[in-house]
Amino acid sequence: MSLSKTSNFPAWCEKNGELGKKLSREYVDKDKPPTAVTKASHYKAKWKCSNVECKHVWRAKVNNRTRSHRPGGCPQCANNAPASKTNNFLVWCEKNGELGKKLSREYVDPDRLPTAVTKASRYKALWKCGRCSHEWHARLHHRTTSDKPSGCPECKMP
Repeated sequence: MSLSKTSNFPAWCEKNGELGKKLSREYVDKDKPPTAVTKASHYKAKWKCSNVECKHVWRAKVNNRTRSHRPGGCPQCANNAPASKTNNFLVWCEKNGELGKKLSREYVDPDRLPTAVTKASRYKALWKCGRCSHEWHARLHHRTTSDKPSGCPECKMP
């Protein structure tokens, strides 16, 4: 079933600039073509994140992605706001005393620079313990939370 050419999702995307272009690219639902839904649809469509470092696939209602106030995005990237010169893990480390210095030294991930992620990221970075040299993967937000940040699983150092 196709809706009218002026009320379907692709028509809405064409009228809504960068957000429309992004959502048009991210809509990957094979069960219902984009011409079969409207911007206000409660249908849980399949989406694929357009972030080249993520590419997460999830289901979300079309109307949650098209609302003008705080449109929904990739749940995988939700806590990983784009890093900037003032919002990145390294800047956070510089502002957080001994814990920041320790985490900055222990962050050894070869795939993402500490300036390319944020302290609240769900990204599983590679860490190397400053005490026992054990290497492990842990999410940044688990290491930067103020109450009980995670530490080395080998020597149990926070």
